Amino acid sequence: MRSYVTNQSIIITGASVPFAEAFGACSLGFTDRAIAVNLDSLVSGNSTEAQARISSAFSAFDDQIDVFIIDARTQEPSGRDAIWEIPLSEWDQGHTSMDCQRKMLVHARLLLQHQFQVNKAKSPENQSGNGFSIVVLGYQDLFDSLDQVISKLQRDVLRLHPAASVNFLDLSASRGASTQSIVAATAILVSAKPARGIISLGDIATVNRTEKKNPNSIAQNTQLCANLSLHQKPKVKIALSFDFDAVSAFLGTGHHPDNNMADYSTGIFSGRVGANRILRMLQKHHVADKVTWFIPGHTMETFEPTVKEIIKSGAEIGLHGYSHEGAYQMTPAQERDVLVKCMEVSQRLTGKKVRGYRAPMYQLRETTIELLKEFEFLYDSSLSHHDSQPYFTPNDPPIKPVDFSQPASAWLHPTPLSATNARPVGHPLVEIPTGWNNEDMMAMQYFPHLDNTQGYVDVRVVEQRWKDMFLWLWENAHVDGGDGSFVFPILMHPDTSGMLHVIGMVDRFVGWLRGWGDAVQFCTFESITQEWLEEQLKAK
Repeated sequence: MRSYVTNQSIIITGASVPFAEAFGACSLGFTDRAIAVNLDSLVSGNSTEAQARISSAFSAFDDQIDVFIIDARTQEPSGRDAIWEIPLSEWDQGHTSMDCQRKMLVHARLLLQHQFQVNKAKSPENQSGNGFSIVVLGYQDLFDSLDQVISKLQRDVLRLHPAASVNFLDLSASRGASTQSIVAATAILVSAKPARGIISLGDIATVNRTEKKNPNSIAQNTQLCANLSLHQKPKVKIALSFDFDAVSAFLGTGHHPDNNMADYSTGIFSGRVGANRILRMLQKHHVADKVTWFIPGHTMETFEPTVKEIIKSGAEIGLHGYSHEGAYQMTPAQERDVLVKCMEVSQRLTGKKVRGYRAPMYQLRETTIELLKEFEFLYDSSLSHHDSQPYFTPNDPPIKPVDFSQPASAWLHPTPLSATNARPVGHPLVEIPTGWNNEDMMAMQYFPHLDNTQGYVDVRVVEQRWKDMFLWLWENAHVDGGDGSFVFPILMHPDTSGMLHVIGMVDRFVGWLRGWGDAVQFCTFESITQEWLEEQLKAK
């Protein structure tokens, strides 16, 4: 036992002061390292007094808390007494699943609010160590959707410390367990920090046998540590990029005979105002040199002062056509001339060879891929065979549409596709995924002559969509294989995200991503690709 919690500072919330005293006696041999804070009478209303008691407990340990125990055993799911022996007044006590869940979450919120303030006062380099642990004691069948609640708490505490943990010790099948058994199991959870959020006391098989012999020998109980995998935090690479279309948006894919001065004006706004707002926002969050701007050649030459400011910020520059031309608008010869021209313009302004490309409106074809390989581009970002993992750009033949003028037998056959992430023959062009749901423009900016723009979607809808995407990946990225790590691509346009009703949302969202601390890393597309290629080489 001592090897698990010796010299740990412990706060216990709930109504069980005797349990706190027993915990201190069983686990440490003295009680001054475990403080009980009875909040049950305060959680329904007096939040100021509750927070004051939490602050006082933190202060007693100089804000260095190792373990939070939330004792949620106030009420058992069905009680021990026969129903005819239960006073009718008990049914009015509010002991419902939602009531118990609310109490537990209020306790967690009060503790974590203070922990958040403690973390804010620390520099990032002081976030080392084992992190804190939360253990909730209770009866699982008294809660609704407990697995989802614990999963959210696990996700959220990792934002406060990369080694923090949350576990629920289910006592439903062990109502007769002694305090010493519960203390022993709690200590083991604190040590093991298992990924499994909800664990029954019965899962810790050797606790009951051990406690009858020698409490100190519990330190040798490594069965739980061995059988339950430790929580492995995903490595998340934020691939934040900006398509700086400006006026070019109306010249190629956005050309329409009815385009007029008012349309072009929005492009001028992008070049002179929107891009600068975005740049200042990125600098405020200290990520301006960790993003990628895909810039058409027309924008580079028309708004050169703004582009030079972007280059000066340290951002990576990728190509995005010249006049935002779609591949199918050009002949192969024109496509080559455009790419060569844009490479020359980029080289002149940046002083180095461009490594990345994104097709205007994602419109590229097989000839585009051949050109990118010929000129040894490192990556493309126009396809979505995957949405959160890099992959080798496929070398598939063109997919033929159905020709309904022919007999059905002419099209009743599968489409030949290369194997998933097949290693390429020749130059290894990598794909960093993107897609319509990852971007801002189509939802939040209106173009009168472009069918797929909307323009009046509330920014909070898009913001929540992006958060939902991130959170699903955070909790489920392992479904795609690997260790759960992923790339999170978000595409913005200064034309759109530079506008007054959007820039505030973008500021909030970038701040929200940075709030995950060292769980996330903002990266240029080039750095993501280089690291991924190195991993592929090692695995070869």
